[in-house]
Amino acid sequence: MAQVVIDANVAVALAINLPYSELAERRITSWREQEIEIVVPGLWRYEVVSALRKAIVAGWLSPSDGIAALEDLFRLGVREVEASLETHRLALSWAARLKQTVAYDAQYLALAEQIGAEFWTADRALVNNARQTGAAWVRWIGEKET
Repeated sequence: MAQVVIDANVAVALAINLPYSELAERRITSWREQEIEIVVPGLWRYEVVSALRKAIVAGWLSPSDGIAALEDLFRLGVREVEASLETHRLALSWAARLKQTVAYDAQYLALAEQIGAEFWTADRALVNNARQTGAAWVRWIGEKET
């Protein structure tokens, strides 16, 4: 089965009206229709919860809408993969290549590289930065699939 790794921002766009929400919805629908498995690192759920909390504090979601969105996102059907020591080593390497002081984004890249999958994100700067290191498999949510 084909696989993709998605950033938390792609999933959160299903719950919060963001400029790329329609793109995310179309992309996830397409993956489901093609029976492509959506895979995420273990930190994905924490990032989703944090993003929903920020949306609640900003007034974009009511607390009850935030809980409903959380429940919907947890039912999205992603496969969560806990990182191994090797994944963390790879994430540290990615963080260094990307010149990032933290390794959150790098966890997604490490997982995608390990399983041989494309990594999709709404973060254009991350896409550009990763591609400059030769990672052509890092994709922006609005671009066409190859």
